Amino acid sequence: MLDQLTIFKMARARMDWAAQRQEVLAGNVANANTPRYLPKDVKKFDFKDMLAEVQAPPLATTQPQHIAAPASNSLVVETMRKPFESTPNGNGVILEEQMAKINDTKGAHNMAADIYQKNLKMMRLALGRTGV
Repeated sequence: MLDQLTIFKMARARMDWAAQRQEVLAGNVANANTPRYLPKDVKKFDFKDMLAEVQAPPLATTQPQHIAAPASNSLVVETMRKPFESTPNGNGVILEEQMAKINDTKGAHNMAADIYQKNLKMMRLALGRTGV
């Protein structure tokens, strides 16, 4: 039921993005010593794209000849083509950069979780349920 509301849908999408980005960044750290490994990152979460996706009505396929709309997956993993620097064996992972990205992603996830919880508390307050 909460997933039907836009604010909860957006907070959940942001948390999903952060979770996938943490997974990709952890993979980069795990491959810090792999020769010729280039770091990857998840496409930046764009609020404008999220709003456009939320407001778009779903396409109906009423005839067998209609082509169904593709499943929406805005989370795209990108490989950096030219890293800022690389080791002599061709590895482009900079651990300090990856740690900074992990920290930023943690902050983004915490902010989305706070938005989710605060809106849930407001709904409970509006319904007269102030307890847990």
